[in-house]
Amino acid sequence: MRKGDIRKQEILKTAEMMFCRNGYEKTSIQDIIDALHSSKGSFYHHFISKEALLEGICRKRAEQNFEMTIKTAEQSTDAVMLLDHLISGMIPFHDEKLSFLLMLLPLFRFHEGKTVRNYYSEALSEQFRDSVRMQIEKAAEQEQLFCTDPEYTTDIILSVVNRLWISICDMIIMAEDQGKETDLYELLRLTDSCRTAVSRILSLPYGAISITDIASLRDLCKLIHQHWPNRQ
Repeated sequence: MRKGDIRKQEILKTAEMMFCRNGYEKTSIQDIIDALHSSKGSFYHHFISKEALLEGICRKRAEQNFEMTIKTAEQSTDAVMLLDHLISGMIPFHDEKLSFLLMLLPLFRFHEGKTVRNYYSEALSEQFRDSVRMQIEKAAEQEQLFCTDPEYTTDIILSVVNRLWISICDMIIMAEDQGKETDLYELLRLTDSCRTAVSRILSLPYGAISITDIASLRDLCKLIHQHWPNRQ
């Protein structure tokens, strides 16, 4: 890795740690520069703004999400099972990312955060697209599903899955603003709607695609509410 790339990764790592510990709004570019014992010139060589830095962190997170999903994929020849694993892994809700989610979610209320959210969705799609398409093609060859245009179908599925996790984020934020817990019924409805949509797109029987473990998702929502920044 080149020296410039090493410095860029150091900035990303330090910034993510500080954003998660102190909050995005409360952390300035100068705070990050001071923590790195660096200079403004070095920082701005890699990132033109704090928002661009957060986008870089989201891209890095998307890469890690994909790598972890591939690493934990079952050694199976069943293309549908592997496809389900990929789709589930694409949703950025995992216990080990709690601090990152707690930093990111409050930002989604604002225009800047919505821009970053869209960028995160695009980064996740970019990471997972080829692998999802390959499993769709493989499953079609094995006659497990029907698909005449794997590339177009992949883009639709990625869009549906991104819409799911964004909608869940919106639910969590709304519940937090109202001082409530996330509505379990709505969580089930959203997840089931996504599961049904993906199954129909792929002409698969209901249940072949699980999307996500609802119990784990429910528990994560509870943890998010319990540790929400500045909650009274």
